[in-house]
Amino acid sequence: MVGCFLLTAGLFCGAEASVSPAPHNAEFANYGEAWKAAKADKRPMLVVLNPGDEKKALDVHGLRTNEKLSKVLDEYVVAQIDTTTEHGKEVLKSFGTPTLPRLVVIDNQQAKQVFATSAKVSETNLKSLLEKQLNSKEAATSLNVDMFGNPKPDCPMCRLKALGLVK
Repeated sequence: MVGCFLLTAGLFCGAEASVSPAPHNAEFANYGEAWKAAKADKRPMLVVLNPGDEKKALDVHGLRTNEKLSKVLDEYVVAQIDTTTEHGKEVLKSFGTPTLPRLVVIDNQQAKQVFATSAKVSETNLKSLLEKQLNSKEAATSLNVDMFGNPKPDCPMCRLKALGLVK
């Protein structure tokens, strides 16, 4: 799985380059850039896949008005992906083309997806979820609340490979 993950990372990251730490409130529109920053900082990722319709999109920047939630969001590298762009379409496809908007949490090693949902999540529930993931030592398995009985395995490196960012 690690080899697969590294391969996927290359797909999203492109050329090898040194990565400086991302500011704690940085938000990325490019999955590969967010992945590199999260990997370099050893921080978990919050990935939001948004539809083109702004009314249906989950605006992470807007969530920062909630001071308590903003502090928790600062512990994550946030990637807010517009799935109507060429890059966004490829990222959406690599995630298995789920219902949008989609919220995904990837562990601090960028090795596995630990939470994913397309259900509406309140600010309170999102804060609790993000805090829980920060406090857990290691996620034992991927969790997809949309598929409780049979969660789909996830490999971020495979996703990078599928996008052609890693060989």
